[in-house]
Amino acid sequence: MKPRELICITVGLAIGVFVLLPDAFGQQSLTPLQKRLLSGFVSHELDLHQAQPQRATELLAPSANVPNFFALNNSDPLSVVNYFPADNDECKQTIGSNVKVNQNCLNLSDPDLQGRGQANNETTIAQDPNHPNHLVAGDNDYRRGDGTCGVAYSLDGGQHWQDSTMPNGFTRGAAFGGVAREYWQASGDPSVAWDTKGNAYFSCQAFERGPGTTNNPDLSSAVYVFRSTGNAGASWNFPGRPVVEDFDLTGASIEDKPYMTVDNTLAVPSRTASMSPGRFLRQTSPLIFMGAIRTTMAKHSALPSW
Repeated sequence: MKPRELICITVGLAIGVFVLLPDAFGQQSLTPLQKRLLSGFVSHELDLHQAQPQRATELLAPSANVPNFFALNNSDPLSVVNYFPADNDECKQTIGSNVKVNQNCLNLSDPDLQGRGQANNETTIAQDPNHPNHLVAGDNDYRRGDGTCGVAYSLDGGQHWQDSTMPNGFTRGAAFGGVAREYWQASGDPSVAWDTKGNAYFSCQAFERGPGTTNNPDLSSAVYVFRSTGNAGASWNFPGRPVVEDFDLTGASIEDKPYMTVDNTLAVPSRTASMSPGRFLRQTSPLIFMGAIRTTMAKHSALPSW
């Protein structure tokens, strides 16, 4: 899962932005015209300058338990962006008119693990054709340390978001040596889509890190599709339905870079869901790619089979 350029949505990795603006330049002192003319970056910095120190001061009162992280790393708590929650227990952050989708506060990772426990990348977003204000977004979410499939939904056109991670800690294990469960070490490469009935779909690649990184010889990988049935992305079925599963103890291949689309044309009563996972063969020479597309007609009352 290699990082890609962030285009459509703003998901936050803010590790240490230092705001050095004097109090006189806070947003509250600007006229409405000046606020409209501000660049997103400047507006972002001014907002942080006003909000972060105030909230940090409240939380770091003499009676508070100040995290040892700041002392150990010789850093100022007031300089750490996206760490202190707002009054509604979120770490909401905006850059101009752009709204941060993932609402979790920043984890404080050790210097040798910067980004792990913190990053969000490989973003995807889709709009309900029946209710344009209903949005579902996905990303590689590292809040648990390693990557997993992060998901968020909005009911007001992206002005406010709720987020979580997919229920993908394990799947059924019959395809992986006939065991009851396959526990996944990492996941990502999400894509999202809607059908014509207001159901949202989320595809997620899952894989094992294998030997070297871990003491587990398993190098299996798979692609699963989850469905949010009628509640706009607020919750998802468990476990995910398999698109492709590769039981691998030798490191011969990996299922990677899947992408999904759903034919949600409102004039067409049937709904076709298509997946294009790629199988990468692990070689000492450049990787060999084999593309595959699996298509099905998704019934109103059941998840697709592939």
